[in-house]
Amino acid sequence: MSRLFTFVFAAMFLVRVTAAQAHAMLDHAVPAVGSTVASAHQVTLYFTQQIEPKFSGAEVRSASGSRIDGGKSVSGNVMRISLKALTPGTYTVSWHVLSVDTHTTQGSFSFHVGR
Repeated sequence: MSRLFTFVFAAMFLVRVTAAQAHAMLDHAVPAVGSTVASAHQVTLYFTQQIEPKFSGAEVRSASGSRIDGGKSVSGNVMRISLKALTPGTYTVSWHVLSVDTHTTQGSFSFHVGR
């Protein structure tokens, strides 16, 4: 009986781990999360899965809350967001994606322009 319980518990754990990994999560970004850069003309977001372009997006805001993002393009698991001219300061990127397996995720991070 205890072996059956152990097997069932292990199987349930593996299913949960697999399900959690099925979501498209942010793998890395350029500019990098928390980085300081001299300038930037776009933000590039790399996800762990392919994403649906129509239902995925991002916005970039200055410290004052003004939107400074332009258009987006999505190809596979990469989203590119064009930017207006940036002045020195801190910028926040907020993103939301729908992965091709229909799971949604969202998040945000900041980067700094200047020295």
